[in-house]
Amino acid sequence: MLLLAPAHAVPSLSNGGFESGLSGWTTADQTGSDGTFYVQSGILSPTSGSDVPAPPQGTSAAMSDAGAPGSHVLYQDFVASAGNATLSFQLFIGNRADAFYTPATLDFSTPELNQQARVDILTTSADPFSVMAADILMTLYQTNIGDALVDGYFTVSQDVSALLAAHSGETLRLRFAEVDNVFISQMGVDNVRFESNEIPEPALSLLLGIALLALVATQARRRNERR
Repeated sequence: MLLLAPAHAVPSLSNGGFESGLSGWTTADQTGSDGTFYVQSGILSPTSGSDVPAPPQGTSAAMSDAGAPGSHVLYQDFVASAGNATLSFQLFIGNRADAFYTPATLDFSTPELNQQARVDILTTSADPFSVMAADILMTLYQTNIGDALVDGYFTVSQDVSALLAAHSGETLRLRFAEVDNVFISQMGVDNVRFESNEIPEPALSLLLGIALLALVATQARRRNERR
């Protein structure tokens, strides 16, 4: 039987496909916001009824939606563990305004135009809406001026090995954020998962066994050559 050395465990996320609703996730909405993150299925957004693609995995996704301005966050905490891993998720961006506007804030009530979405790994001590450099450990995705206004679902994959190693044993926060004060916008999220990048190596006992067999074969060949 082939024995394989165990790979390093990757962090665990709960309900990354949203087939159990928003169980395992936390929503936060800035005071005064309209709307929130909802469970979405079918091809219409949860409250505004905008055309959206069906969830790419299973029958449900999470989606922000509203009929008026707001700032919305969906997050889940996880324990970092050292190992080679990729964090992947699928996003739908449905910006119904004329452009993205990306000031360095997730405050929808600012006088500035603010129409953007982003995905970050934060410290758990950070405010859910923070964009301070000290609070953001890694930005996985961010809309930019000039991006396609309606785009999705598309897959985002980022190698997070270095981050996990640097914070092994710590609890970190994965945040999806969407803000709009220009016009209606949606952010759909599905199929969120950590995946190992490691290829299991043969266990030490198997390597020793192979070496022993090679030695025995070599000795047998030499005996045959002497006869």
